[in-house]
Amino acid sequence: MFKNKNAVQDLKEEEIPKSVREMQKNKSSKKENKSKKNSKKNKKLKNANKLPLKKRIKRFILIILAIIFVALIINTIISAYKWKQLTMDMFNNECSIVVDTNGNIIAELGSERKKIIVDFDDIPDNLKNAYVSIEDERFYKHSGVDIKRTGGAILSYILHAGNSSYGGSTITQQLVKNLTGDNTDSVTRKIKEWWKAYQLEWYFSKDEILEMYLNVIYVGPNIYGVGTGAEYYFSKNVSELSLAECAFLAGINNSPNSYNPFDEDLDNTEKISKRTKTVLQKMLELGYITEEEYNIASFEVDSGLDFDKGTIESSEGIYAYHTDALISEVISDLADKNNITETFATNYIYLSGLTIHSTQDSDIQDEVDTEFNKSEYRVASRQGGDPSQAAMVIIDHETGQVVACSGGLGEKTTARGLNRVTQSTRQTGSAIKPLAVVLPRNR
Repeated sequence: MFKNKNAVQDLKEEEIPKSVREMQKNKSSKKENKSKKNSKKNKKLKNANKLPLKKRIKRFILIILAIIFVALIINTIISAYKWKQLTMDMFNNECSIVVDTNGNIIAELGSERKKIIVDFDDIPDNLKNAYVSIEDERFYKHSGVDIKRTGGAILSYILHAGNSSYGGSTITQQLVKNLTGDNTDSVTRKIKEWWKAYQLEWYFSKDEILEMYLNVIYVGPNIYGVGTGAEYYFSKNVSELSLAECAFLAGINNSPNSYNPFDEDLDNTEKISKRTKTVLQKMLELGYITEEEYNIASFEVDSGLDFDKGTIESSEGIYAYHTDALISEVISDLADKNNITETFATNYIYLSGLTIHSTQDSDIQDEVDTEFNKSEYRVASRQGGDPSQAAMVIIDHETGQVVACSGGLGEKTTARGLNRVTQSTRQTGSAIKPLAVVLPRNR
């Protein structure tokens, strides 16, 4: 109809078809909208470039802070997850075992500690209440941290310029410290302890926390847990303890060795009596015992508690040098993997009931130990120093696994002592020296 597009412009508006007019309007409005958008965009860019330097720096800092905040949240979530997994395993409260290539148990890690594990139901209520009374009277009311007591501890700390000995730890916090082994005296450690205590109470009940606490606390010389304490101090099963004996056990918690009745150098009778009565008084005050029960128990204390030293067996923890090296390696790996201290990693192994598979071939290891125990290799020094020493490593050339090793001559009498296989570094060239000395003689 039209010769070209420009011809449409020469027509009067009423002569242009309606459909063509609408197309022109739509096209025109699109151009206007596009133009407005570009104009706004350019304006924003110009305004951004015109922002004062201070505002741009402030915006940059806010972005950095936001990134750091998000990173901290992610790190907190990851740490909380790891803490939960570790403690869930540790609440098994079982020794870990090491097995050799044939599946034979060659070590029981954690058996070095003297401990008798007792079920919660076998622990008398008087003993549970005695610990709660003297250590954490609001145990069943707080969520891991006693705000009132913690506030008092903080105030005391400030008023005494950091030299206060006022304790604010709940039973849950004490359990955290027992599990991690962290005894450092710092504000950072305390804050971490609060956070971990809160977490424990999210996924463990009060009874589970108290049961674990009463089974892992230190109650005497290498004595752990109230079951072991009952046997050590009274030669009794924990369920047979009297009220006065329960109060004694709970009372020594702040310093077990200071109240030891078997100390040959000091008579702790008066000190024990005073502390035990303090616990009984607290139990009476909180309504855990009646006036009559208090009087009977106090009379028993005044008459002298019937201490009877029991015998608790434990292992010496002396294993082959191969096992020593394995234990050190596992502890180091656990610490690195979970970002925890080696003390925490050691406690984890002692309580989590792991089965650790060793590459040790016990038949070969026994042969190595027998040979290294021979006295003929112990040559005295002419200068009066230490006698000769040696170390050996035997590797399976097909698998690359260390199947046996010895870290020193003579009978092994220490647990995880000096292991010359892993701790005495030597230049590679020195390994040929013994052969250079021995081989010519055998020609």
